[in-house]
Amino acid sequence: MVAPRKRLRGISLALGFAALILLPACAGNDNGAGVNEDRREKAVRTEKTTQRLSEADRMDVREMVGQMFVVSVGGTEPDYYIEKMVRERNIGGVILFGHNMRSEEQVKALTLSLQRLSMRTEPAVPLFVAVDQEGGDIASTPWVTPQPSAAEVGSGGDPARARAVSEEIGAELLRAGVNTNFAPVVDTGFGAAIGNRSYGEDPDLVSGMGAAAVEGYESAGIASSAKHFPNHGPATADSHKDLPVVDHDMNTIESFDLPPFRAAVEAGVPMVMAGHLLYPAVDARRPASLSPRWISMLREELGFGGWSSRTTSRWPGRRVGNARAGRGGGRQGRGRSARGLKPAAAAGRRLRRRGGRRGVGEIPERRLRESVRRLLLVKETYGFASRARIR
Repeated sequence: MVAPRKRLRGISLALGFAALILLPACAGNDNGAGVNEDRREKAVRTEKTTQRLSEADRMDVREMVGQMFVVSVGGTEPDYYIEKMVRERNIGGVILFGHNMRSEEQVKALTLSLQRLSMRTEPAVPLFVAVDQEGGDIASTPWVTPQPSAAEVGSGGDPARARAVSEEIGAELLRAGVNTNFAPVVDTGFGAAIGNRSYGEDPDLVSGMGAAAVEGYESAGIASSAKHFPNHGPATADSHKDLPVVDHDMNTIESFDLPPFRAAVEAGVPMVMAGHLLYPAVDARRPASLSPRWISMLREELGFGGWSSRTTSRWPGRRVGNARAGRGGGRQGRGRSARGLKPAAAAGRRLRRRGGRRGVGEIPERRLRESVRRLLLVKETYGFASRARIR
């Protein structure tokens, strides 16, 4: 299967140069019906992708802002709040935790119900349905076969095993309608919040394992996430409780922290999750999750063209010394697809505050629309609607 970055790039080229791609079909080629059928399929895919992306052009600001939120669900069935978020706020997706999932059949019914509601509401856009299923201790889906931790997989030194593990996880998630997994962890090191979630302490090892895991999820049809950019591994504090400060110089950042993320990008990862980490050498004022400088490095230096995310910025360690971790949330969204992972009721309040007419805070409407197009492209590339059997 073609890696998602190549698929995304191919779709972009198809959108810009559809005539050039289709013109050879008019030339004399007696290769038979198979070639013509392949060209027809490509033309249909291009048309469907064009139609899907055009939905961003029809959305107003409120609808576009909604697409940038993934919210949690209250229970094991759709409730008033989550249905309202889908129906009235056009949210981009939902994230499921252990209390939402009793069995494969129950989760399948939950996800199908939410997808149907989303596709019957204008604009009709399928949802990201996400979980955190890394393997090891980070496993909340009761029907998915238990898998070893990343540290155990990495200790064997075989990327093929990392691919096999993620492919099996992905296939079992997809059966229940889950289409997105916030994995793999490509942090280098076994720091406070990471432990055995990391493949190891060697960036070359982590690069190979992480890239293989991305390929495994892609093979299974799951949109994956490389996290926690730029690297939570060396942090001595847990970012759920504090704001870790990593005093790496630029040489160390380039040689130790970034290689696994670069490898994941090259493998085609569609998503990168930024960590609540302060790297003073790059940005002494804001953590990576809120830093335009880090997002610029991710886009320009690593060549990442997918969508980036962060969890809600309301975490305990919002301010350390001179670091302004609680501000800049609007600026960090420039040129990226920022998403908050929030409970439905809290997301509703935040969406009401952000639904302006011309943009969101300091994010102009044009950039917001570009971000939404990235999200829609991932949803179309991974066939979210068709996989849910609702198109």
